[in-house]
Amino acid sequence: MKRIYQVLTSAAVLVASGDADLEKGVVQGPIFGGPHGRKYTDVMLTEPGQTVESISIRSAARVDSVSLEVTNPRGVYVPLGHGGNGGEKNTLYLREGEHVIGMTVHWGKHHGKTRIMYIYFDTNRGRTISGGTPQDNSDRVATDNAMEGYQLGGFEGTSGDELDSIGAIWTSIKPVE
Repeated sequence: MKRIYQVLTSAAVLVASGDADLEKGVVQGPIFGGPHGRKYTDVMLTEPGQTVESISIRSAARVDSVSLEVTNPRGVYVPLGHGGNGGEKNTLYLREGEHVIGMTVHWGKHHGKTRIMYIYFDTNRGRTISGGTPQDNSDRVATDNAMEGYQLGGFEGTSGDELDSIGAIWTSIKPVE
């Protein structure tokens, strides 16, 4: 019984944590999914005023990985990617003035471990990218959206060969002084 309580508590913390202010212009959203895999975070690599050039998803039945190609305010290219190399890669190249502003995540069990089963991103221009298999279990589906003036700037969560959990790191579109 104690083990079940620990697992449920860990899962609740993963979903409930987030929206913590970091440096000015960077906000962590909630993390969705389970406790399995190795922790990853882009917190130290994201900053206000960065430009996201593209977003990619590798997936098949589940989500294998997500990645962003970012240029920081000093013009330095910063690739951000998490997960494995399986599945098929799908990339959305963002246009000038286009930003990823929403993320929907579906998670579920695969071989006894929680995995990200489906992920969907949308932009301020109405374009989308998704990967994996949508789930019918609505209690394991969640959406996180950027605050006004913010964009998807990075990720945090856990992964191995696939994504086990994911949360958005939102950054101010404009540099913050």
